Formats: sequence, structure tokens, C-alpha cells
Amino acid sequence: MDASHFYEDIFIFILLLLMVCGIYTLLALHYVVAFGLMKNTDSYNKHKSKIEKAKTYVFLVLKFGLWAGWVSVSLFYGYYLYEGLSIATLFFEYWAKIPQGFWLEALFVIVRIAVVITLSRYFLKWVYGLLDKQQQRALENRCATCRELTISTFYMRLHTTVKYTVVLGILYRISLFFSFLEMLSATLWMAIVLYFCASIGLLGVNLSAMLKEKKEQRFG
Repeated sequence: MDASHFYEDIFIFILLLLMVCGIYTLLALHYVVAFGLMKNTDSYNKHKSKIEKAKTYVFLVLKFGLWAGWVSVSLFYGYYLYEGLSIATLFFEYWAKIPQGFWLEALFVIVRIAVVITLSRYFLKWVYGLLDKQQQRALENRCATCRELTISTFYMRLHTTVKYTVVLGILYRISLFFSFLEMLSATLWMAIVLYFCASIGLLGVNLSAMLKEKKEQRFG
């Protein structure tokens, strides 16, 4: 390998490392904002220790992914260097295969994904606030035979149903932006339907328990 190809390979190698770092930074910012929004809810105050542990775990996984990405890129570069091949040549070959107008279309897709995620965050923040108020009201006005645990479990399941339905919905909507993810889109749609039906069933069981407790007060 001549000197010009060597320096090109070094440049591509550094570029790949920066791309891995950029993905890590975007994911880290996403979770910083997500956990920041949770601080505005009553659920955060009740489950602060668990949420903080989850936050620590998430960022440990992200850091592990960052190091794994860097190691993978380094091994990939080392393999090509050992075989006397050029990753710059490989990079430019794939670059030449990118169709005209791809980057503009990719920009529009990224903007639409950002809009969907941003709107979903504020929607979840509004829903969480509304559910917390309803839960507090239900606890304050509960009947003598109504247990606090039953009410709290119902609203916790409602929180979970809303959260994961929205998350699956976001993934499904993003997959629709890419025609080659048609199979994944169908799978995500089935997952949304199955999860929503299962969640409604669990909420129905919990709601029945709440109605039974109210009936016990009425008929004593």
C-alpha cells in the first residue's frame, strides 16, 4: 500500500470512529432529554431511586456500545491493513453506488423522524401529567374498602401501556419511511396490536378489582 492510500485509510478510519461517537452522542442526548421530562411527573418522585438506577444502567449500556463500536471499527481496519487492502477504496466504491438525491431524501426522513420523536415526547409528558393528577384524585376520594395498592397498580399499568404503545408506534412510523423495511413494519404492527390487546386485558382485570372493592362498600 502506497503512502497516499495509507493516509486515505487513516482518514476513513478516523471518520468511522467519529461516526460511532456521533451515534453515541445522539442517543445520549435523547436519553438525557427523556429522563429530564420524567422529572416533571409525580411518578418520578415516587420511584426516583428506581429511575436513577435505570438511568445509570442505560448510560452504562451506551458506553459499552461506544467502546464496542470503536473496537469493531479498529478490528475492521486492522484486518484490511493486515490483508494489504484499502478501506478507502471500499468506502469510495460504496459511495459511488449511492443514487442521486439520496442525501436530500435522507435529510427529509431524519427531519420527519425528529418531529415524530419530539411530538411524542411532549405527548407523553402531557399524558403522564394528566394520569398523575387523576391518580392523586382517585387516591384522595377512594372508598373505605378501596385499597391504595389496587388504584396505584391500575395507573401504573396505564402508564406502561401508554408508554410502550407510543414507543412501538414511533418505531412503526419510522419503519414506514423505508421501503426495504416492509417486513419489519408488518411485524411491528402485529406487536402493537398484540401488546395493546394484552394491556387492555390486564387493565380490565385491575378495573374489575376496583369495581369489586367499591361494590363491597355499597353492599357491605
